[in-house]
Amino acid sequence: MTIRTVLNVTVLALGCVILACDKSPTKPDPVCTFTIAPASQSFSAEGGSGSIAITASDASCAWTATSAASWVMVGAGAGTGSGTLGYQVASNTSTDSRATTVALGGQTHSVSQAGRTETPCTYDIAPTSATFGDAGGTGSFAVTAPDGCAWTAASSAPWAVVTGGASGSGNGMVSFIVAENNGTTTREAALVVADRSFAIMQLAEPVGPVVCEYSVSPVLFQPCMAGNTVASTVTAPASCTWTASVDVPWLTILSGQSGNGTGQVTFRYEDNNLAPRLGLVMVRWPTPTAGQNVRVSQGGCFYFTGQSAFHHTPAGGSSAFDVFQHTIPIECGGTLPIRCVWAAVSNEPWITITTPMPRTGADRVSFTVAPNASGVVRTGTITVMDKTVVVVQGG
Repeated sequence: MTIRTVLNVTVLALGCVILACDKSPTKPDPVCTFTIAPASQSFSAEGGSGSIAITASDASCAWTATSAASWVMVGAGAGTGSGTLGYQVASNTSTDSRATTVALGGQTHSVSQAGRTETPCTYDIAPTSATFGDAGGTGSFAVTAPDGCAWTAASSAPWAVVTGGASGSGNGMVSFIVAENNGTTTREAALVVADRSFAIMQLAEPVGPVVCEYSVSPVLFQPCMAGNTVASTVTAPASCTWTASVDVPWLTILSGQSGNGTGQVTFRYEDNNLAPRLGLVMVRWPTPTAGQNVRVSQGGCFYFTGQSAFHHTPAGGSSAFDVFQHTIPIECGGTLPIRCVWAAVSNEPWITITTPMPRTGADRVSFTVAPNASGVVRTGTITVMDKTVVVVQGG
């Protein structure tokens, strides 16, 4: 080996020492830091979904997330690098507010939730009173209250006994029975529900022959199109009989088809989407005056079509027409679309209504006519409530 070669080797070895040729190829671990946003979030008593944006100092930085309360449920509880953590807040059934935290990468996200608002309990009854003859009888009244509001019904007298609905919650009915009054004076009692009082007056046993005198109230109902259940009260001495019936099929007597003395006739009128109509509840008794009619004058709907006839070629095709509606009386909605409900119906299979039914208010009816290969002219109709649209197709 020459002196020059030895010098080259020596210089190379010294260079490796100076440049650390034996340095390890392993990269050192990064120092991981995290920031989150937002730092807190508030929720209503109904709960809901929340999220936390995570910013990591390095894409390889791993993190975990934990909730300090069971009512906050985190989604993916671990991750790497920047990202978003979703979580769910359960409904709060308590009236007390609550708060907790979600820990994530050394950072804390605060979660607060409001308590549930209590519904104030208000009560009402209908009707509010009743009068009975000396023979007594049965009766009932409705209780109206918000859901969850409890109530009880108690009598102030032993001769007026609650037979149904002694306790309840929300809307309900209270029924009762009034015993016979053998005394010579009128007596009074009250059925108390929460802060409301149902007054009961009972007449004394009559002395001498009973004179049957009757009255009915109310005798006029003027509802709009939606059906409902209502009642009229017949007032008469206890031994005086009466009956009740109706003259139209859309009126139905639910209770009080007959009675002795004072009582109620409860009846229902059905929905009406056609013209206004009049029905009678006929209360009758065996006296020269014969009885009293309760009139039910129900509002209704009038309809108009934008076109009354269509002519199609044998090839068929599509057509449409407008439907307009109006209520009588105007107080029942006028042209408001939520009042009158109607439907269009075809009487022939080759006429197809393509607009979904039923409809409300002013709207448009679309239909198709199938091809006619018969060579004969044919006619069909589309009926919209009490209106008819004629469809003629050539052969």
